[in-house]
Amino acid sequence: MPEKDWRQYARLILLIAVTIGFIWFVGRISWVIQLAVISLLIVYALHPVVVFLKSYLRFTHFASVMAAFTLFLFLIVVLISLIVPIIQQEVELIIKDFPHYVRQIQNYLQEVTEYLEALGLSEDYLEAIYNLTTDLQPALEELADISLSLLYGLVDIFFILFIVFYLLYDFENVRKAILSLVPQHHLEFGREVIRIVDRNVGGFIGGSIIRCTLVGITVGLLLHAVGMPHALVLGILAGVMDIILYFGPYIAAAPAVLLSLSPHTPSLITVLVIYVAVQVLESLILSPLVLGKAVKLKPITVIVALLVGQQLAGFLGLILAVPIAGIGKNLLEYYLQRRDGETGTPGS
Repeated sequence: MPEKDWRQYARLILLIAVTIGFIWFVGRISWVIQLAVISLLIVYALHPVVVFLKSYLRFTHFASVMAAFTLFLFLIVVLISLIVPIIQQEVELIIKDFPHYVRQIQNYLQEVTEYLEALGLSEDYLEAIYNLTTDLQPALEELADISLSLLYGLVDIFFILFIVFYLLYDFENVRKAILSLVPQHHLEFGREVIRIVDRNVGGFIGGSIIRCTLVGITVGLLLHAVGMPHALVLGILAGVMDIILYFGPYIAAAPAVLLSLSPHTPSLITVLVIYVAVQVLESLILSPLVLGKAVKLKPITVIVALLVGQQLAGFLGLILAVPIAGIGKNLLEYYLQRRDGETGTPGS
């Protein structure tokens, strides 16, 4: 075999080996990557506060960072000291009453089964419907495992706080260091990439905080007003899950719908009306106002990005999918504009 072919095969084997090694290395440090990404998202949320304090109140850089970081710590302490104990009590009550909810759902499914039997459906369909109740207990056990994982995850908060403070302090220096690695003839492109990332990630995180907070408070207050038990937990769940565009509100509504099937709770129709009304108001008013400038993606693009993000990185992928898709779209638009400008073709 000619020496040239051997070199090509050697390069191909080396490329494959490097790729496999890189994937293995990323898998081994996935925990560190997750902490770094979460810290970066928090920094993007706090950085506007630092800029405001420096620009309008004439704080020094160190004082601005300390003030923003102290505000962040204060919010965490408030959440832990005031809200977490109440959430814990309500979650314990939900778990305690879970067998009652299971029996109630079994009764409803039994009624549905009897109705479907009258329609003459096959035994396979009837058995599948009846077996839904047997899946509820494993779901409860999985919920307990998730709660335990969240408890262990509190340890990660200390690492995140450490990373957030130093990254927030050196945020501008980090970006300058990244630009220093870019060749001079590509420097303008590097600056544009950073601007695009700032606009998409910063705008999405900041807008999502406002949007999710308002949705959580609104759902919690409305559920409390109609006498729904565990309204605080359900409101917080609605706010947290609302960060997932389109899918989040429906995921958050599922527990409320199940609870509404039991006695002494608002009717199923009332609960559905609350969630649908809040979702409509959010889609028509909140999202265009707080995310309109940051995320300009078609619904099908958002849905595909969410599905891909969930498969690649779970819940964190769901959060990052939309801003990453927005970054990709803006980079493509920038490339097309530069290409059209270089060829003398008017831009679209």
